[in-house]
Amino acid sequence: MREPAALLPDPARRIVDALAGLGGLDVVVAVPPHGAVVAATGSAAALLAHFPDDPRRHPIARCLAGAVVDEEVRRVGDSGRVTYVRVRAVPVRDAGGSILAVVAVLADLTAERRRLVAAELLDEAGRVLLESLELARVAQLGAELLVPRLGDFCLVSLLGGEDELRLLGLAHADPAALARPLHDLFPLQDRVWEVLQDSRARLVADLGPLDPPLRDLGLRAGILAPLIARDRALGVVRILAARRLDDDDLELARRLADRIALALDNARQHAEALRASQAREDVLTVVSHDLRNPLSAITLGATVLVKKLRDAEENVAVIQRSAARIERLTENLLDLAGAQAGRTTVLEREVADAREILEEALALQKPLADKKGVRLVARLRMAQAPLFCDRTRIAQVFGNLLDNAIKFSASGQEVVVAGDIVDGQVRFSVRDHGPGIDDADLPHIFEPFWSTVRGGKKGLGLGLSIARSIIDAHDGRMSVASDHAGAEFTITLPLAHGPGGEDAPADEGFSAP
Repeated sequence: MREPAALLPDPARRIVDALAGLGGLDVVVAVPPHGAVVAATGSAAALLAHFPDDPRRHPIARCLAGAVVDEEVRRVGDSGRVTYVRVRAVPVRDAGGSILAVVAVLADLTAERRRLVAAELLDEAGRVLLESLELARVAQLGAELLVPRLGDFCLVSLLGGEDELRLLGLAHADPAALARPLHDLFPLQDRVWEVLQDSRARLVADLGPLDPPLRDLGLRAGILAPLIARDRALGVVRILAARRLDDDDLELARRLADRIALALDNARQHAEALRASQAREDVLTVVSHDLRNPLSAITLGATVLVKKLRDAEENVAVIQRSAARIERLTENLLDLAGAQAGRTTVLEREVADAREILEEALALQKPLADKKGVRLVARLRMAQAPLFCDRTRIAQVFGNLLDNAIKFSASGQEVVVAGDIVDGQVRFSVRDHGPGIDDADLPHIFEPFWSTVRGGKKGLGLGLSIARSIIDAHDGRMSVASDHAGAEFTITLPLAHGPGGEDAPADEGFSAP
């Protein structure tokens, strides 16, 4: 009960008069002997009501007993709403030490605490939802994230078809509640499709009458939030609570739903990528297998014809070259399928001379270069370059680079192959003087199936990707540079025996035999 200020002792009255001008603070002034409130500003009286009535615990009563109080109380109201209040109370004494009054300053911390909880929850969502790329697991992690801090029940449902909704995530504050057959009883099922149609989150303040056993759980309010990623509706989050929910809860649920949707979309894209990769590998394997059978027949038939029909040698040579090209394509397809399936390139290593391998590759490519009028020039500054390598695979890399360089060169141009030993590694480069590679294509030149158009020519885009994977498997490096005067591919490989290999004078003008 509030005492009239005129009847108060003079010191207490002066305190009340001083507080009258402090409208920005929530302050209570109480006087002995029973703690009657004589002044209260703002919401102080309402905030004080959140403290227990027990005189041994009430801050005013404790202060009248001589204590200085600084504490915080958490109060759950009848509606389930949580309120946080802080009080700082001190006794005011006269010259003799007797308590004249108690001054208590109160503060409602609820909004601040809710903002802090929301920030922590959003931060945790960013970490927790990255734990898995499996769709159902991500949905379950999302449901568990929201319980019990936002609600008592959470359901994460995803669209499985045009009119199908699949429940993938389900969490409750009391896990024992999930043992009951509740899945078909959850409220707000009819509101789900509304949310999916207009993509707006909804707050349902009153769930209305519920069927048992949900009625026993005391659920009273709910929130529905759409799961949207890349402008596509993935599903809906439903949050059910035994407390009153408000607009702040709605906004937090919407922001968390956005994070869950992003994680679900990542999981879905990951699954689709795995399926596509497997399908591509299956196709490549089948195609490669189907190519091998007719290829074997072509190769065998051409060999027989060469022996029996000498006058048909040129035509048979065309058949043999075509068969060899199909064989290379088949090997490339199999190599690509293995690489995309995550299988490491199998190497049959031995000590081999890189210079010798390159010279053999130049000899093999010379007929093609001569036919096109392209001159092959080797400038090799080493007597030998021992590598611990798969000889066939390294020859495949040299052959691919030379074949590309010849293909993109015009008659009368040179393809220059340079080699040197630097810091215990051998470095080779193959440069043509063709149309070059566009700047926009350079970052993608080693990607499978990426094929740039140079001089009106375009390939399948497999050779360079496979060549680089072979060099990578040998712990080497492969790079490309280009300008309007051609393109240059460089490979670097570690020597088998340190920096060995004696320097030799440059073979200026050396042509493949």
